[in-house]
Amino acid sequence: MRNLEKTLLLLKKDERVVSPGNSSHEAERVQNTTSASTIAAIVTSLGGPPGAVGIVRLSGPSAVTIVARVFRPATIKNKKNSWRPISHVVEYGVVLDPHGNVLAIPMLAPRSYTREDVVELQCHGSEVCLRRVLRACLEAGARLADPGEFTLRAFLNGRLDLSQAENVGRLVSAKSVAAADAALAGIQGGFSSLVKSLRTQCIELLTEIEARLDFDDEMPPLDLNLIMTKIHAMSQDVEDALETANYDKLLQSGLQIAIVGRPNVGKSSLLNAWSKGEYDSFLRDAAWC
Repeated sequence: MRNLEKTLLLLKKDERVVSPGNSSHEAERVQNTTSASTIAAIVTSLGGPPGAVGIVRLSGPSAVTIVARVFRPATIKNKKNSWRPISHVVEYGVVLDPHGNVLAIPMLAPRSYTREDVVELQCHGSEVCLRRVLRACLEAGARLADPGEFTLRAFLNGRLDLSQAENVGRLVSAKSVAAADAALAGIQGGFSSLVKSLRTQCIELLTEIEARLDFDDEMPPLDLNLIMTKIHAMSQDVEDALETANYDKLLQSGLQIAIVGRPNVGKSSLLNAWSKGEYDSFLRDAAWC
């Protein structure tokens, strides 16, 4: 998402400002290139113990066409009949090459995460099965998605604002309940609502001041105390938001704390009291030479 910040700053759904280092043509090229292709990727975790179910997701204008080339619903017996999905209706069938049982879940635009046509193929969760299904989709015309590209498309298409898109990444990498809760609050628009509120208040104050400059003789005197009170309140909101941001960073990165003391002085008891659990096996006495 850092590269995304350098290219576009989202103000509202249809109002994007290009940074000084990039032309409007470059920003338009990025969006057009992204929306013209159909991407596919495994969206469930790999590397750990295999799960019972894994998901391959496709998004883009040709998502349905590509899936129709590799997927046949169990209800269609004639090979010549093509798949005609109904949005948000799950269908059971097989991936033709290699042969494998899957569930296809179409989510047609704009009722999807990216506001594009999205199809998810749920198959057996082993890495072999997932990569076979993904390979079939790539061979049928999809492009392998870049890391974070589904969220990038959600941002470019107005499904998420920049703050919400960043919090998606924080939620995926959260290592504690508190970090996950903070990320969920961001996805639900907590910080975005504050920014929109401050923006609206700034516009209202600016409108008030400019109106006084243009129509001073026709309007009552400007209440400077009221203006300063509003500015002070907005400044306090910004300071509170910055403090919250620092706390969120701490939740994401965590703290490394060393409990140092002589053997059998209560280090384990102190750790268990803090963590409300039993972590004796994590403590080690240092051997001094």
